[in-house]
Amino acid sequence: MPDTKPGDLSGERLKAYWTKGPGLAKWATSPHPWQTLHDHLVKFVGPGFADRLTETYFVAVFGYHSGSRKGKNPTGPG
Repeated sequence: MPDTKPGDLSGERLKAYWTKGPGLAKWATSPHPWQTLHDHLVKFVGPGFADRLTETYFVAVFGYHSGSRKGKNPTGPG
């Protein structure tokens, strides 16, 4: 698990782990990637922050919001 303590470049190491590093493989190919990522993150950051963080990371990886309904979301809403 990446270092999530203050001084880790404002969460950049955590973001890199879940969007580019080994953490990406744990959720991106799941049938329900948003929920899978959320389930992982909630263990470390709590439910309130996990919701926001999950959406931020989802958009960073896929390029669209999880609830998008304009034909650009092949995985369906969150």
